[in-house]
Amino acid sequence: MKRRIFTLIALLWFTVSYAQQETISGVVKSAGDQAPIPGANVLVKNSQQGTVTDIEGKFSLLARQGDVLTVSFVGMRTQEITLNGQSSLEILLEVDLQQLEEVIVVGYGTQRKSDVTGSISGISGTELLKQPALTPTQAMQGKLTGVQIVNSGGPGENPMVRVRGVGTILGGADPLYVVDGIITNDIRNINTSDIVSIDVLKDASSASIYGVRGANGVILITTKAGQKGKMNINYDGFIGVKTIASKVDMADSRLFIDYANEALSYDNQPPAFDDADAQVNTDWLDAVTRTALTQSHNLSVKGGNDKATYYASLGYYGEEGILKNNDYERINFRLNNTFQLTKNIKLGNVLGLSHFVGNNIPFSVFTAAYKAAPTVPVKDAEGNYGFTSQNNVGNPVATIDHTHDRSWGDRMQGSLFAEVTFLKDFQFRTSFGLDAIRNKGRIYVPVYRISDTQKNEISVLTLKRNNYNNWVWDNTLTYSKNFGNRHSLKVMAGTTAQSNKNDEFEASRQNVPAQERYWNLSLGDEASATNNSKTFENKINSYIGRLNYSFADRYLLTVTARYDGSSKFPKNNRWVLFPSVGLGWRLSEEPFMQDIDWLDNLKVRGSWGKIGNDNIDSDAFLLTFVSGLDYAFAGGSTLQQGATIVDIKDLNLLWETTYETDLGVEFSMFNGRITGEIDYYHKRTKDVLMPAPLDAIFGDRDNSFITNKADILNEGLEFALNWRQSAPSGFNYSVGVNLTYNKNKLEDIKGATPIISGSLGNGQVTTRTDVGQPIGSFWLWETDGIFQSQDEINAYVNEEGGLIQPDAKPGDFRLKDINKDGIIDVADRSFSGSYQPEFYFGFVGSISYKNFDLSIDTYGNLGNKVYNGKKAQRFGNENIEADLAGRWNTTTPSNSIPRASNDVPLATTYFLESGDFFRINNITLGYTMPASLSEKIHVGNLRVYASAQNPVIFKDFSGFTPELPGDTRNAGIELNAYPTSSTYLLGLNIGF
Repeated sequence: MKRRIFTLIALLWFTVSYAQQETISGVVKSAGDQAPIPGANVLVKNSQQGTVTDIEGKFSLLARQGDVLTVSFVGMRTQEITLNGQSSLEILLEVDLQQLEEVIVVGYGTQRKSDVTGSISGISGTELLKQPALTPTQAMQGKLTGVQIVNSGGPGENPMVRVRGVGTILGGADPLYVVDGIITNDIRNINTSDIVSIDVLKDASSASIYGVRGANGVILITTKAGQKGKMNINYDGFIGVKTIASKVDMADSRLFIDYANEALSYDNQPPAFDDADAQVNTDWLDAVTRTALTQSHNLSVKGGNDKATYYASLGYYGEEGILKNNDYERINFRLNNTFQLTKNIKLGNVLGLSHFVGNNIPFSVFTAAYKAAPTVPVKDAEGNYGFTSQNNVGNPVATIDHTHDRSWGDRMQGSLFAEVTFLKDFQFRTSFGLDAIRNKGRIYVPVYRISDTQKNEISVLTLKRNNYNNWVWDNTLTYSKNFGNRHSLKVMAGTTAQSNKNDEFEASRQNVPAQERYWNLSLGDEASATNNSKTFENKINSYIGRLNYSFADRYLLTVTARYDGSSKFPKNNRWVLFPSVGLGWRLSEEPFMQDIDWLDNLKVRGSWGKIGNDNIDSDAFLLTFVSGLDYAFAGGSTLQQGATIVDIKDLNLLWETTYETDLGVEFSMFNGRITGEIDYYHKRTKDVLMPAPLDAIFGDRDNSFITNKADILNEGLEFALNWRQSAPSGFNYSVGVNLTYNKNKLEDIKGATPIISGSLGNGQVTTRTDVGQPIGSFWLWETDGIFQSQDEINAYVNEEGGLIQPDAKPGDFRLKDINKDGIIDVADRSFSGSYQPEFYFGFVGSISYKNFDLSIDTYGNLGNKVYNGKKAQRFGNENIEADLAGRWNTTTPSNSIPRASNDVPLATTYFLESGDFFRINNITLGYTMPASLSEKIHVGNLRVYASAQNPVIFKDFSGFTPELPGDTRNAGIELNAYPTSSTYLLGLNIGF
């Protein structure tokens, strides 16, 4: 009976309490221009009730009279309104310049942007989501100054990222990634929907806190956390299709036959094709590509109270490649928690789990499809793969069908942390992070025979395993104190330790059965077994410190130092100090500037710093021995077994060191409507690794050793300008433009050997890294028109009257005798340009009117060259591009397109093309359901959108794509490159 009475009382109390609540609605606007503010938080104080404003700034929620509503928005002063009989509100928020200068992550801490003295660019997670992508760096392209991003096109592939140019030759040039304090080199496991912000430390002053690993720039990624208030559930997803963005117009069968037979005739050979071959006309690029499906689905939940907050998400990403049988899938789970144990003690965890599966097809299939004869069918009438005996290209579709290359893996990336505040001004933080990767791969090559040149007579199964473990333990003590109203001091000191270990194992056997269920090594021939394994391990111990001082919120000082000890270097060179200093002056806070009402912020800053690059092999200074060799000692005839050094190493190897000076100006005007930034940087890297020559007597296998020899200079300017405007009518817009200029030059090599690279696989090389030129510059013979007749060949003579090109025929290129010695040889090669652009830029814009929004992102670069390697890599009787219909011949001479030929082309400027391009990265049109409608269906917010990615590109390059990633010596060559795709999506975002 008592239970029933208590239940009745509880129900009555709940009913009365609920009856006291009423619907409170209103609109939140900017006090300055009366424009609505979408996305503002409206919360009932001391409760878990709340909502956010819609695209028109409107809101509606349940509250009682007497409740206090807290209204907040980034960059605005928070307001509290006590309900006193109102049911409809108009709330005006004023700009808070202190908040407008947001807090950014700076490495082992945070800082107000207004107090930063280094060069840091950032982007919010909201901006990243405007361009759905596998990795967040793909969505960053064109949005940040000083950050060049070159997308690879293939599913599951990482883009190439360069921060303020290239400062290394043999070392790794990728930036350092730090995810929630965990240092890593691969962020494909990160779900873009889980990201709050990305901050890029570009200059030495800001990056020196990462010392020996900061020279290539540092990218800090912060993932989402929970928040106080009621539980919020959100779904964000899209589905779409991908097609090849830019095709190459290839010859049809008729043109191919005419060209091939004509080339043979110049060599006095009979025709290889006849008119019957023209009955087949295969478009091989269409045969190997498809319209591919891409999709992403993410479900997240967050909430919390004064004691704990939580954020959890589950995501799926699936991407089919435009190349058939090529795809990538990823599943993510994230759990981020914080626990406020006491007023002064806070605990937390960050946990990310991911699993991926990829089906891989060699990118060389694109080159094969480019070269394959159109006279060959994909399959003949009997269902057999088509082939020709006239070239060695093979059937690209058969290559795809006989490729069984599968990779999969699991990854756990997480950390635990504790923060203790004591003595009011001190905070101690300790965190331990772990990044564990378990990747596997399986490649099976079956027995098949397409032709005499495309076959495999013995099946081979190869299994791969890679285990990577990385842990990092950080401990920092921070002292923060304001003295009076004019002095602000923040000092951080700490230690950090990191260990990386990578185990690789590979095993293979032959004659494994063809059925997939029998793909086990134990079923192959034992006699054919091969096993390989590698283990790499390195450790870093460090001491870190940073001092930030501000006087009167006008004069700023930052001093940073890191003392690193790395096991990658010999003991005598293991420890090094990386210091930096930054100064800033906020002129807008000076008394003499206070009458300038339209100026919100004006800051000039300058910095200098020293940072390093240790992105080299763990055994770079360890000698390599080979044992079991026979040797006769002391001139005797008896052979003894011994060991010898085959790789000479530098026992005094150093890290590559970058010294950088940065000068910058930041400004904000008209209540934050206009913001901008200008930077100049001078970045010199010394002790760059290069090969130095060795006499053969030392016994080194390639008569060279790697040592610190070169100096590299990167110098540039960065400019960014943004404008945003709101109107009371609900019409809002924003535009932004950014431009980066960078000049790269190898200044000195101190007797080292210039590096010749850029091999095309046909005996031709295309690049040379040498003094006075950008790294990996194209090094080619320069063409000077085409010989129209034998008389012109005979007239091209040296001082002695000898022919300069004695083997030339009419229709061949005339090559410039650069050094005027009367012969064409390697000395006539010259530097012809660089794949590194002098300028890269982006334009972003958005418009919203009431419930509709439209955004556009663009990207481009100027001043670089790319080499059409697939066109230059000819071996004979391969397909040609359609424009070769205008080639030179005896009846229709040409001075731009050479005669038909089956010779291997020389590496000439004929194949060098402009790499300039301008592309629309993304266009998105969205619609947000009004709050009045979403409430009726019990939804917090609902938005639908349509998006087109890479729909349009303007380029001069005749190949698939001018975006050609690669290492520092081989980038910019289109050979076995994955074409860029255009993607068209429909998406949905819904919250509860």
